Amino acid sequence: MKEFKNVGVICASGHKEPVKPFLGSLVKNARDCGRYRLFIFHCFEDLYYKSKNDLGAKSVFDVINYDNMDAVIIYPTSLKDPSVTEKVAAECAAHGVPLISIDEAIKGAFRLFFGYGEAFSRIVEHVIKEHGCRKIKLVAGLRNNDFSQTRIDSCREVMERFGLTLEENDIMYGDFWEKPTYHAMDEFFESGEALPDAFVCCNDSMAMAVCLKLAQKGYSVPADVIVTGFDGTETEKYHSPRLCTAFTDTDKLGEELVSILDKICADKTLSPFESEIHYTVRASESCGCGSKNVYDINNTLMDLVRNYLHARNYEDYMDSTEDMIAAEPTPTNFRNVLHKGGMKGSALCVADSFIKLLNGDDCEEEGNHCFYPQEMNLFVSTFKNNEGEGCRFNSSKLLPNIELACGDNNAAFVLPVHFQDTAIGYLVTPYAMFDRHMEYVQSFSMMVNRCIETIRMHEHMLNLNKRLSFLFTHDQLTGISNRYGFYDRFRGFYDRFRDEMICEAKDIFVVSADMNDMKYINDNFGHSAGDDALLMTAKALTAAAEDDETICSRFGGDEFVAARVCRGDANERGEHFRDRFHNELKRLNEESGYPFSVFVSIGVYSAALDGADNVDSLIELADRLMYEDKAKYKRKPRD
Repeated sequence: MKEFKNVGVICASGHKEPVKPFLGSLVKNARDCGRYRLFIFHCFEDLYYKSKNDLGAKSVFDVINYDNMDAVIIYPTSLKDPSVTEKVAAECAAHGVPLISIDEAIKGAFRLFFGYGEAFSRIVEHVIKEHGCRKIKLVAGLRNNDFSQTRIDSCREVMERFGLTLEENDIMYGDFWEKPTYHAMDEFFESGEALPDAFVCCNDSMAMAVCLKLAQKGYSVPADVIVTGFDGTETEKYHSPRLCTAFTDTDKLGEELVSILDKICADKTLSPFESEIHYTVRASESCGCGSKNVYDINNTLMDLVRNYLHARNYEDYMDSTEDMIAAEPTPTNFRNVLHKGGMKGSALCVADSFIKLLNGDDCEEEGNHCFYPQEMNLFVSTFKNNEGEGCRFNSSKLLPNIELACGDNNAAFVLPVHFQDTAIGYLVTPYAMFDRHMEYVQSFSMMVNRCIETIRMHEHMLNLNKRLSFLFTHDQLTGISNRYGFYDRFRGFYDRFRDEMICEAKDIFVVSADMNDMKYINDNFGHSAGDDALLMTAKALTAAAEDDETICSRFGGDEFVAARVCRGDANERGEHFRDRFHNELKRLNEESGYPFSVFVSIGVYSAALDGADNVDSLIELADRLMYEDKAKYKRKPRD
């Protein structure tokens, strides 16, 4: 089998730009070179809000076993929680794993960065030199943000070279998003300030937002004012007018990363270095350059409609899949549905706590709050023949046979399965090279999360109901049935015997037991000693029972009742019960070490069982025999 170098890729929001094209380029180039296997540790949340849900989502980054990685690539700007980047950098340093950072500088890491400043400067220079702009409004990103500040500095430097000044009130902040840009434009129009010669925007999203607000006010771009963008997003190609913007060669990004990996793997002593990816400036309609882009409106609309329908159809498919699972939220049905309609070649791994929950051991209080135990369970496998399903393995391996999950492209996503901040497990699914794959993975991953939570809550409620039922039907001190539990179990046994023994006689023996001198024990040795005496009596009763078919119960105080439905041999079984009870009580007294002995009066009554309702009359007859036994008992002196 061919040996591959394992590379961990850490990022978020892979269904959005710029991470989506970055992943596509990296996977394509790594696959084509045939030397690397990529494990993409990813969550769809950008972790900006640091909510409980974000905390659970970022738990996937705790799955990484750095000892198994030959290198790690991280895209820090996609992770809006700096603690993730800091932890990854620290772990790489501690394990001696080379770290490659995309764009952001990290101490001790190799860096592949984009030439924002130089490209942005060329756009500013273009609108000044070619279009004679003198008054410029800069629509920046976030305040106190390195990437935004780089663009501000570039704009200011170019303007100064042409004898122009960028004042602080010429800078508008759109936070790199549409909505804050809309708000900034509204404030601009409310101020009554005259239009500038150009709105120079720090990314395409804000540029398109500026164009929309200008159009709403009746202004034309570029006739009334020039607008420029940056980044060359996929959405921009549908915008009219096409933006004057700058873009990077996405494929070049993947090529350069593979080149850096080759150098790292060839020389383990290589000192970290930086490599720059250049941007290409494209002057276009929004600055007045180039001819008007003529759209084939039918093809454009059909393209959008097709994409929408594909996405809608897949969402409908995921909804129907979720409905089938929700209709029967059991592990068996969940597996069956995913085997038929889940992503092929995938694996769902869950922590031991989830398996314990399914087995009735509800460990809700100790849930996995964002950590993964050493042992994991392959809960669902959609590999060929469901390979490995049900096995338990060391989480350091990620999967029992990781090669299966990487598919034809030698790349696999590792995605979190969690509810809020409780980590349940992770999903491993192969990366596929088609445009809508990331959206499909997102929908599938979210569906799995919801269904796992549905199953978790369903099993939790079943366990709670079992606990409540047990508490309702059992005596808290002794653990045997209480009065209600006795009648409930008796009705169940009677109904079963009635169905199984239609033509056979049904007998019953009933035992009434009452402790002697309970007050003496409580008064002389304390109520805890009285509890010990009650427990000893319950143990003797349960030991005398042949099996679970005999119902042992504490009716209240020091009164106990037992019963068994038999196949015509109740009298003999009842006498055996009495003998075993006396023998067991004697043994317990001898071994207890208590300063007292427990004495119990017992009555056993056997009769034909005519119906479930006559058990009360049989208990009364057993009581009479018990009182006859009690009358024979003579209290002995106690030390």
